[in-house]
Amino acid sequence: MSSSSGPSFTRTLSSAALVLPAIGPSWAALGTGLALAAALLLRSLRVSWLGRLEESSCCGAGSCGSCGTACGSSKVSTGCEKDDCCGGSCETTYESPGSNEASGEDSKDDDDLEDLASDGHVSRPERLGLGEVFRRLRPTATRWISGTQEPSQSSGLLPGRQRVHVKTFGCPHNQSDGEYLAGQLRDYGYTLVDSLEESDAIVINSCTVKHPSETRALNLVSNAQQAGKSVVLAGCVPSSNRKIADSLEGVSMLDVSQLDRIVEVVEETIKGHTVKLMEKRSDLPSLSLPKVRKHRLAEIITINAGCLGNCTYCKTKMARGKVVSYPVDAIIARSLEAAREGVCQIELASEDMGAYGLDIGTDIAELLLRLSDALLKEAPQVMLRTGMTNPPYIMQHVDKVIEALNRPNVHAFMHIPVQSGSDSVLRAMRREYTVDDMRYLSDRLKAGVPDLFLLTDIICGFPTESEADWQETMELCRRYRFQGIHISQFYARPGTPAARLKPLKSHVGKDRYRELADFVTSYDRNDQYLGREERVWFADTEEERGQTVGRTKSFAKVLVPRDDSLVGRSAQVRITATCRLHVEGEVLGDVR
Repeated sequence: MSSSSGPSFTRTLSSAALVLPAIGPSWAALGTGLALAAALLLRSLRVSWLGRLEESSCCGAGSCGSCGTACGSSKVSTGCEKDDCCGGSCETTYESPGSNEASGEDSKDDDDLEDLASDGHVSRPERLGLGEVFRRLRPTATRWISGTQEPSQSSGLLPGRQRVHVKTFGCPHNQSDGEYLAGQLRDYGYTLVDSLEESDAIVINSCTVKHPSETRALNLVSNAQQAGKSVVLAGCVPSSNRKIADSLEGVSMLDVSQLDRIVEVVEETIKGHTVKLMEKRSDLPSLSLPKVRKHRLAEIITINAGCLGNCTYCKTKMARGKVVSYPVDAIIARSLEAAREGVCQIELASEDMGAYGLDIGTDIAELLLRLSDALLKEAPQVMLRTGMTNPPYIMQHVDKVIEALNRPNVHAFMHIPVQSGSDSVLRAMRREYTVDDMRYLSDRLKAGVPDLFLLTDIICGFPTESEADWQETMELCRRYRFQGIHISQFYARPGTPAARLKPLKSHVGKDRYRELADFVTSYDRNDQYLGREERVWFADTEEERGQTVGRTKSFAKVLVPRDDSLVGRSAQVRITATCRLHVEGEVLGDVR
């Protein structure tokens, strides 16, 4: 006799009950009596058989409805004398996730059925960053009814079965957080979808740097609620503004420091609960959490969170706090792991790369040089790109940074936001450096790194900015002809000191924005590449235009006729045409 006899017997009884009434009332009654007698006899034989075993298979359904004995215990071992005791078994089967039952293979989880069926939760580490998120396995119990299998409860209510859309706004740090959120949800069993319409629940990873980005996130919250979706709002918006967190009813919230608990929050939200996990933690989530990359061959690694500045216009510090850095060894380990997974580009994300390590006794120069060495040794095909840095803390490391930027596996790229070319405006912004500091840094980097791609940020229309101040900003931009400028009109962020200043007339910021944008589009930042031969690292495909996309060491964007065999590799390319945003070329060979 096998453990499957229970379900088989149930099907036999069900079939008899359906057939006997057609014979006649008296014969049906007699047949029913005989069937019941046979059931009692088989039950007695089954109990006797169970008594010779140490334990029986467990259905995972809970406990006996008659005596309360937990499933998994035999009638003999508990001493229960009730006739309808389940005897440690019942008319259900237990299937663990990934069961090999259909293929006839033995399940590797058989020894852990009682643990999986218990109500206990695996405890989460008290401190973030000490390990991965622990997840509870969610086995499916099915009940046999008249020869068919039906879920014991609606699959729509089973956690891990729903479709979830993860939408991320904002900076590379936020993009990396969004990839971690998606990775944990996928690994738990949720199906990731690309739109709100396809989803049962949505996770909105928000950005609060500018008013438009915050508004887009909050509008998406409203649209999702109107569509009847379960909503989780994560990221910098709820983390920087508790009033928003308190004002949105029926929306679960997750602080930026709690991203490794997204599965718990989504699970409870889908059940109809509202969870607001807004406590700020001092540690960082583990870099080894599962991740779904937006770009298959590009990895974003956050090296530190928060900053040491006190800019009067910025809300990011309200969300991210002061600098907390990952150890150098943890960043190297994550980079090598990503390389083994096929990644060929690694970007370091940070609110202020120059402040990296000040809290743990190291610095950005040590990180860049050690990480470059490790990648050259074990993954020479991987290119490394630095993240954003403010001028004050990077200046003391400029010589070592130049050394790193000249390494063969490090893009000659720096992102240094200046925000204004006027010292008086910088003081009002509380930026803690002068225009001369930015000039020194730019000159030193350009002299030490040929073809450096220098990216900066400019805010137009800060409340204290006069026309003379603005012309100083334009002069700075004309002098350095930055390879890229992120231009933004000033937006007063609630709760910041700058929000209390009298704003300029609305057209002033718009006019200055247009003036700078017109200048940026007036020159070809790539004209020096025409006719040159460059090594290009390819990592993407432009399907609509039929082109393969890569980057030179100095981060110029290169387009060549589509060749999918180049993706994830590098090759020598001759540049045949240039424009402001990219260059075009032909592959010469030497593919690696």
